[in-house]
Amino acid sequence: MDLRERLRLLKVAATQRDQESRPAPTSGTGSNGLVGSGGLAGGEMTRVWPAGSDRASAIAGGCLDGYVLRNGSGEAFCLETRYPVEYLRGPLSLEHIFAVPGAAWETIGRVPATADMRSAVFFDTETTGLAGGTGTHAFLIGLGYFEGFDFVLKQYFLRDYPEEDALLEALAGDLARFSLLVTFNGKAFDWPLMETRYRLSRRRVPLAGIPHLDLLHPARRVWKGRLAQCNLTNLEAQVLGVRRMGDVPGHLIPQLYFDYLRSGDATPLLDVVLHNRLDILSLVALATWLGRIVTDPLSPTADGELVPGDDLYALARLFEARGRSDEALVLYEAAVDRGAVAISPRLMMQELARAYKRLRRHDRALPIWEQMAGDPAGPSLHALVEMAKYYEHVARDIDRAHALAHEALAVAERRRSITGAGAGAYALAAAADVQDLQHRISRLTRKRQR
Repeated sequence: MDLRERLRLLKVAATQRDQESRPAPTSGTGSNGLVGSGGLAGGEMTRVWPAGSDRASAIAGGCLDGYVLRNGSGEAFCLETRYPVEYLRGPLSLEHIFAVPGAAWETIGRVPATADMRSAVFFDTETTGLAGGTGTHAFLIGLGYFEGFDFVLKQYFLRDYPEEDALLEALAGDLARFSLLVTFNGKAFDWPLMETRYRLSRRRVPLAGIPHLDLLHPARRVWKGRLAQCNLTNLEAQVLGVRRMGDVPGHLIPQLYFDYLRSGDATPLLDVVLHNRLDILSLVALATWLGRIVTDPLSPTADGELVPGDDLYALARLFEARGRSDEALVLYEAAVDRGAVAISPRLMMQELARAYKRLRRHDRALPIWEQMAGDPAGPSLHALVEMAKYYEHVARDIDRAHALAHEALAVAERRRSITGAGAGAYALAAAADVQDLQHRISRLTRKRQR
């Protein structure tokens, strides 16, 4: 981590400590005392028990404070908490997500630009296993959604396996109103698990056909170059500047539920409930952060810092993959100017030149290739090949193209001699480079003779 990144995190942490020093809210708190814990900051949250439901705080002497819903399949147990939209998660309040234009969601996750976060459900589960399969149950299912001036966080808790039918029925009724699903790794784990549970219960799967924004994939595209891990907790710490205190590790969660089933004591599950709640709040904050930097990547972020060169480079590649080549070029240029920690300068220059070439701006690409070909640390094989292509197909200077192809062949042969003649990936790639250049030289030789 460089000095600039350390200073940014220190500044966010200082702001977070200042917010946490405010008096804790007293209205509407539940008996579990979770208000203000886990590094949350900003605004008040209140527990609610909807009209027509039965408040049920009898699980393990009231440690899980919620209510019971009754339907045709039995009883389902719920916990519900409301946060004002001004509630802070890191430097961003929950309502900042509404300032992100729809085009950003299209770029981030290939969801329609008409996607509306006011009709989105932020979804996360805690399960009896991490591998999935028909034997895995979701014992805690969290939904987050905006309702008026509140962000509602509703959690269904499976008190015992026979209640699953009632839980699934109640959950389907809640999900019916939403037109966008937002998760973190939900495409690979959470939602396939829910589909399995519904099918095993011979029920129709809710949310069929609606767009699904899985934040794991865009997060990896943007930050995997400079972050060791792209799990949600690490993204909270390194991007949002939020660090959880005393959070329960994910791999321990299944065992805590099994212990509860045996003992009837749900006290250790308080940490799991909080863990799930924080995950959903972070889904909103992370989506907002991604939406803001995709919308305006060259402006300061929510913590007042400029987007690092590594992230600009990753965003440029994302924009290019989405067909936004002109904007990608601007980001490549900015990434080169700002520099990068995890990406070599040569690779960044190579991608910048490639972007120029793709837009047929060869006058800007050629000086970069020439600089890379004359690098004192060693000429770039890629640059020599690109220059040979340019002089053959654009400048129509066959002699110059022929000479550059020979230079490139010499570099490729040296590389092949270093890697040897084995079956490894590098050796095979080096041999392929030599063969390609030999074909290119043969073709250029025939052109010269004509």
